[in-house]
Amino acid sequence: MINIFLCGDVKDISATKALLAALPKYGGVRYSGPDRVFECGSHPEYLLYEYEKVPEIRLKHGMVLFKNSILPQNPVPLSQNFLYVLEAKNARAAALLKGSGVTAVTCGTSSKETLSIAGLEEGSAALSLQRTLKALNGQMLEPHDFTVKFSEPRSPHQLLMVCAALLISGKDSSNGFQI
Repeated sequence: MINIFLCGDVKDISATKALLAALPKYGGVRYSGPDRVFECGSHPEYLLYEYEKVPEIRLKHGMVLFKNSILPQNPVPLSQNFLYVLEAKNARAAALLKGSGVTAVTCGTSSKETLSIAGLEEGSAALSLQRTLKALNGQMLEPHDFTVKFSEPRSPHQLLMVCAALLISGKDSSNGFQI
């Protein structure tokens, strides 16, 4: 099972909604968050935990997705076997990661980011993986462009968090993603 920790204000449900809509299409999801636990799919491939702050994680591998609403917190030990995804403008998440030596995956609209939005239209977007990224399954993902189609309106933050999670988990983007 692929561990995803979604960290930030639990009242900020934008990324949560997008992940819970997309992950069942890519293997199913078991969700554990404030006041509820459920699963979608008969054999969920993803385990999505939602926390206000980054917990101390003692698992073999996974990813942490930072909401832009991450709250200030004292430093916690960060696992070197996890990938940490944040938007470039997320100063609180960047401060938490600073000097830790962990792998940060930055997202945004700039070509400087690991994952960026190259174009956004109604119902679709073009994204670019700007540098080589090692997925959790060990696969090396080379820089490339891919498309994302969506039936509900999605913000750039939602698109970036979902696509980063899918790429990091080793999902093939050569035919694009449907989220």
